[in-house]
This record gives sequence, C-alpha cells and structure tokens, in this order.
Amino acid sequence: MPKKVDWMPTRDDDFFNFQGNLDGLVTANATPWGIPPADVTEINTLRATYEPLYHTSQNKTTRNQGDVLAHRRTRTKYEKRIRKLARNYLMYNPLLTKKDKSDLGLTIHDTEPSPSAPINDVPIIGLKGLGGGDIEVRCRVRGDQTRASMHSDANLVEYRFVTVQSDEAAPDAPEDCTKGSSQTKAKFVIKAGARNSGKRFYGFFRWLNNRRPRQEGPWTNVQTVVIG
Repeated sequence: MPKKVDWMPTRDDDFFNFQGNLDGLVTANATPWGIPPADVTEINTLRATYEPLYHTSQNKTTRNQGDVLAHRRTRTKYEKRIRKLARNYLMYNPLLTKKDKSDLGLTIHDTEPSPSAPINDVPIIGLKGLGGGDIEVRCRVRGDQTRASMHSDANLVEYRFVTVQSDEAAPDAPEDCTKGSSQTKAKFVIKAGARNSGKRFYGFFRWLNNRRPRQEGPWTNVQTVVIG
C-alpha cells in the first residue's frame, strides 16, 4: 500500500507561509469554487488570530512560555479547520484544476512506484559445486567482467532448476524444471541436497523486478554443473 504523504507543513515558518497563501486564494476564489461564505469567514478569523501569536512566539528575546503555548494551541485548531475545508471544498472539488490545488499547496506527490523499465538482458552465470550438495551461483551484468552484480532495473534473480543423473538429457526450457526460487543478491547458494551429490544440475536464470508493474527479463540458456 502506498505511503501517505501529508501536504500540511510541519515547520512553523513553512506553515505560516502556507496558511497565508491558502487563505488569500480561498478568499479570492470562494465564489467560483463554491465555498460557503461562513467557511471563508471562519478561516479569515483564525488567520487573524493566529498570525500575531506566530510573530510573538518567534521572538526569542521577548516571548514567554505562555506565548509559545498559545501559538501552539491556536495553530493546532487552525490546522484542523484547514484540513476540514480542504476535505470538503478543495481537494475533491471538480471546480478546481490541478494547478489550483498546486497553487494552494495541496498537491499530493505521487507515491506509486514509477513503472519498472523493461529488462532485455540475460544474466551471465557462473556455477561452482561447493560440496555437500551446495552450488554457488554468481550472476553479473555484461559490464562487469568478474564480480557478481545485479541488473540496475532488477531487484531479484529468478531461477528454475532440476537435478538429474549425469546421463540424463538436459531440460529444454524453464517450464520443464521442477524446482525454483528467487534471490535478492547476485551471489548466492542453491542447496540441492547432499543426496544429489554426483548428479548434474541444470538451471535457467533471469533478472526480475517484482514491483508493479512486474518486469521479467529473458531466461538464460540452460546452465549446468556437477553437484559436489
């Protein structure tokens, strides 16, 4: 679920600028935007109460604890009223354009992930039997000569494999493999099991981005190694 991004400023100086701009635009456009006069008057009144308290609380040489507390309480009340006004008459009002909402400071940034880029490359695979039925897998992109590396547009390496006797034929396609999984790192170990030592491992690998929308790279040709 996308994380919610709040449009209400948190810093006092940012909120001061935000509320003044919003109040001015709401007052000037109340009629074309269909905002009732009573709601406009309430926002105007809260602004008139809030701004002197803001200025007093910002003066570190003359303010006292009561000044700071009065400012905080009034801002909290003011914020709640602005949210109500925005919810009722601004954010979902078809009479406001996207630019109107942006000018008001109500633009909520898109938090959906950007579409993943297509993946057209296959990983270069290195396999090594480690003994005990373990197989070390190193994946890399073409620009890296030796070190393991992930594709910049992928967040997973997906693989499918089968273990067979050394005289059995290799599978023709990933769909012919009975086992598989994915890994977040370019270097990892597949545990085929000690019982499969001496057998042959056949596997297919591809880059994968499982974020929306899902992007799958092409599968490699079959990769093989004798299981140690």
